[in-house]
Amino acid sequence: MKHAKYGFILGLIGLMVVGCQNQKNPLSISVLQRQNPGVEKRVVIQKLDQFQTEPVDVQMGRSSALYIGTAGGYSSSILLKFSSFGTIPDTATIDKVILRFKPFEVLNPAKKTFMTVNVYPAQSDWQEREVKLGDLATVPLGTPVISAELTPQTDAYDSLLIPPDLVKGWKDSTIENNGLLLTSPTDAFIKGFYARESTSPPVLFVFFQRNGSPDSAFVTCEKDVSLPKDNQGDILGLLKNPLMIGDGIGFAASLKFTLPDLPTDATIHRATLRLAIDTTASLLSANRSYSLTKAMMKDEGGVLQPDSTEIDSTSLSTSRDHLSVDVTNFVQKWVSGKHANNGLRLAPRYFGLDIFRAVFFTDKSDSVLKPTVLIYYSLPAQK
Repeated sequence: MKHAKYGFILGLIGLMVVGCQNQKNPLSISVLQRQNPGVEKRVVIQKLDQFQTEPVDVQMGRSSALYIGTAGGYSSSILLKFSSFGTIPDTATIDKVILRFKPFEVLNPAKKTFMTVNVYPAQSDWQEREVKLGDLATVPLGTPVISAELTPQTDAYDSLLIPPDLVKGWKDSTIENNGLLLTSPTDAFIKGFYARESTSPPVLFVFFQRNGSPDSAFVTCEKDVSLPKDNQGDILGLLKNPLMIGDGIGFAASLKFTLPDLPTDATIHRATLRLAIDTTASLLSANRSYSLTKAMMKDEGGVLQPDSTEIDSTSLSTSRDHLSVDVTNFVQKWVSGKHANNGLRLAPRYFGLDIFRAVFFTDKSDSVLKPTVLIYYSLPAQK
């Protein structure tokens, strides 16, 4: 009888030890879970083992948007050129010229009610998909031909009055036509306009006299491009090497988290990566959805590169305070052993289309702000 009692007590102690061990290692999968095969279980990971933000060179020549202004440590200028003046008679007297843009978004409007825009004749020829900051065409020289103010409103067209003599000189070839350079020294906001590739491109409205009678013509834009700049010189260093993605000033983010100790035959039902957005450090347009890619990383001779065969799209919605990424496919392959877990990469789907910066929290103690991975899985019955 005593032996039986001692055996029962030792058994209880054994179960207590196993339970304590499982509490010390919450990511381990207890053998007892095999007693409920097929039942969906959840594991929560709130730690990134590694993360890195990679700068990416960006050229904005193929974008269907134009950006001007200064905000959040960034600024952007615009180059554009008009040259099809054939509908205006050589003998015409040009009275008035209006440059018209259609806005669609504002970045970081803060509390400023306007920004100043200076317009200069560009000083050299330029190519839309090649020009970059520092080229002569991007440098404002001399006195602007006009200065005007723009508001953060986006519900109406913006117009700038261009000197008629300048346009007349372009048409007569008495003034070299390299287009216009628009800059803004005001730290207020960045305003986005539709570019020439869109259905609402920039247009010059030219009002003139034809044989003493008033007439008008509109001239469409031949080429245009945004010229974003990091005014800080090193936004990554200023933000103390954050986890960040962005366009205009390009950034891609790579990150890695340790998977729980799941059996290779576990069924992964779904897995989600959640990154909380640091809105004070980010530069985002309200109520926008930015198109992103998620790619599995692979080891290429000691260098981690995005795996072109394991890439998919996702999106960042600014109506929410976090980025939610479906990583089910990646986790399935990592758990099964089909792919090594070298982490994943998040980036704009296409660089050179937008200006934005999304910064994510990485070291907050608040569980709501911590990077989080939720994995839902089930186990097959033990054989």
